[in-house]
Amino acid sequence: MLEPPVGERSDLFHLILNRYKMPKTSAVWEHFKLSEDDKTKAVCQICDLKLAYHNSTTSLKNHLSSVHPQVSQPSTCSTKPKTSQQILQFRKPLTEKRKREITDAIVEFVAMDMRPVNVVEGEGFRKLMKIMEPDYTVPNRSSISNTLSLKYSDLRGQIYALVEKATALSFTTDIWTSVSMEAYMAVTCHFITQEWELSAFVLETKAFESSHTGVNIAQQLGDAADAFAIPNYKRIAVVHDNASNMKLCTETLNKEPEKWGTVQGVCCSGHTLQLCINEALKLDRIRRTVSAARNLVGHFKKSAKATAALKEKQTQQNVVQHKLIQDVATRWNSTYEMLNRLVEQRWPVTAVLSDPSITKKGNRTLDLTGDQWKLAQETSELLGPLLTLTELLSQEANLSLSATVPMLFNLKKRHLSPEEDDSPAIREMKNTLVKEIDSRWELLNLEPTSIYLLSSALDVRFKHLKFLEDEKKDLVYIEVVRLAEHLHQQQIVRKGEELSASHGEEETDAPPPPAKKKQQEISMLMQADDEEEEERGDSAKTEMEQYLRDATKLQSGPLAWWKQNSDRYPKLAFAAKHLLCVPATSTPSERIFSKAGYIVNKTRSSLLPENVDKLIFLAHNMKRV
Repeated sequence: MLEPPVGERSDLFHLILNRYKMPKTSAVWEHFKLSEDDKTKAVCQICDLKLAYHNSTTSLKNHLSSVHPQVSQPSTCSTKPKTSQQILQFRKPLTEKRKREITDAIVEFVAMDMRPVNVVEGEGFRKLMKIMEPDYTVPNRSSISNTLSLKYSDLRGQIYALVEKATALSFTTDIWTSVSMEAYMAVTCHFITQEWELSAFVLETKAFESSHTGVNIAQQLGDAADAFAIPNYKRIAVVHDNASNMKLCTETLNKEPEKWGTVQGVCCSGHTLQLCINEALKLDRIRRTVSAARNLVGHFKKSAKATAALKEKQTQQNVVQHKLIQDVATRWNSTYEMLNRLVEQRWPVTAVLSDPSITKKGNRTLDLTGDQWKLAQETSELLGPLLTLTELLSQEANLSLSATVPMLFNLKKRHLSPEEDDSPAIREMKNTLVKEIDSRWELLNLEPTSIYLLSSALDVRFKHLKFLEDEKKDLVYIEVVRLAEHLHQQQIVRKGEELSASHGEEETDAPPPPAKKKQQEISMLMQADDEEEEERGDSAKTEMEQYLRDATKLQSGPLAWWKQNSDRYPKLAFAAKHLLCVPATSTPSERIFSKAGYIVNKTRSSLLPENVDKLIFLAHNMKRV
């Protein structure tokens, strides 16, 4: 037997031996390592257990197979194809918590993206999940439906709690007919939170099986508010379109003060503005120009050859490659977009129409005349700011009702005032728009009690009401003070009733001692008028005077301003929460039906109405809680 040398030769011997020592090639060493203290022990890297090791990995493999079955079966080692050595791939077991997380994520995917529940039974979806998580079993559609119902109940409870904390709420409502010819009525609520943030939620989207009368609409609207136990003093306004049945609905609500208090009906500013613009578009010269533009765009929409030629001309003339837009008669903004796009593409369009190899002789007359092109451009420029106004009024994140009248006055003064270089058609269009706006919003005869003016006075951006005469301003401020005091007194009464209810018949305040009571009587009899004024220094009138003089800068919106200054003006702040929560348009309800169109489509037309309600509720509200 070869004996190792001693001395310097010994060191060299061990160096050579270690250099050519065979490495550990067994796959178990991916999960074991030799103990640093004892080389005859192997430590499991999964459970830290030490096992005896005598140059054999059998016991180590047995440990993995019996104690850690989640370690997959050996597979052929790809790095050493010439050997039979196999490796073990470790995969953590799928815990119950992880399974619940995946199931919840699938449910949220179905709800938020408005997918049909049977998507979980699709072959492609199951293959995807098998790749993503091999040990997870996708639940069937029945299980997903049950989980959706549980999530709906949980979310409804959360929104119920938020609504309960709200100081005041407004509503929007609208009716929509699905592809299966079933009518649905949507109801949304809007309020300002304790943190002075604007919140909006869908309360319900219920099937509307009865005739669409104002009385029936009022009944279903009341059922929606009652389902969330909203008391009458919190119901501030209902925003709806200009249909006669909707107006009758709010008239019906006003006859039920025990349920609806002093609720006000507010016509949707978006619909009102559309009625104004429709009248302007009916003017003869405007109507003929729009009709000619519509026919021209229709030619390109029907001709693939003309459309291809338009792209070629756009490239040749270095004009942005935009498609022409066909308008929809019931949407004025689409008429604006059609004219705006057509003016942008004027020269490529003209080049296509004038090319005899592309356009037949009979279709060349489709091109607009020079005057029509000019009027199309002027009309587009006139309608542009009105579209911006509509977009601002329709944004749920903005305080819109308080901005409506100030913006209308600015629109009239800065955009719709006739100018010397206006063409006769544009001058007539401006006059028509001003006349319609004044008439439909009653701008020249707004009462000081108008919810538009009251809300503007409490919107710090418009509090000085510069668009009104001084006399009318003062009347508005008086009404705001009166409202603030009234709401304050109501709040005191309700708190007293709640206190009495919680303490039963017990006295809430102990009677003052006789000596102290006598002193209070003397002070009352001897008090001077100026002392009384000092005591009433916290009145809403005083708050209003200080509020109007306040020069605190507006940093990030009126609600943020009120959050910072509500302690200085507590009565006005309470009134502000009542008035500033009202949206200017019923767009929130209309947006619900855009989502409903994805949910109730031709492939899902047999959905039960209660499931439609749940899916829309989840899709709209999940992102908002």
